[in-house]
Amino acid sequence: MDQISEEAIKAMPKKPQNGYMLFRADTYDDLRKKNQDKSMTELTSMISSLWGQMDEKKKDKYNKDYDKAMDQYKSDYAGWLKKFKLDDDKVKKFFKDNKQAKKKNKKGSNKDTKTSKHDDESDEEDEQKIQSLKNKNQKKQQEQNVQNAKQNTKEQQKQKPVVPQQKEKEKKDNKKK
Repeated sequence: MDQISEEAIKAMPKKPQNGYMLFRADTYDDLRKKNQDKSMTELTSMISSLWGQMDEKKKDKYNKDYDKAMDQYKSDYAGWLKKFKLDDDKVKKFFKDNKQAKKKNKKGSNKDTKTSKHDDESDEEDEQKIQSLKNKNQKKQQEQNVQNAKQNTKEQQKQKPVVPQQKEKEKKDNKKK
């Protein structure tokens, strides 16, 4: 048995969440409503501290729920093994091997894609990226120039009324002479 059928994998029971995760599931929505400005990381930190401050009797409730769910999982898992005529040790080895293969593929995939690219193609992509960044910077500079021009125009408009009044005074003074 080197392989497990897709049907068996889909039918495999899922492990239950531990006591903390059950507590988190109960607490998260209420805490989020009360703290809408907080990020998920901050909320998780808050939940963690609440769990740490909780007395053992309340924690036991969640841990007992977990224990019940784990007992159910174990019986479901045993039934799953029997239904698909599988051996527990071989199933564990199968999933361990698949996990390691995925890790190797994931690590190797980055190297493969980098080395398989032709130098000309990667240079061309680099040039496109550089040109794109230059275009973005030019647009930002143009927008900044427009904003500066608008601001200068406003400042000039504020100063204009003062200048004609001074000229009129100068004209009057010149006429008197």
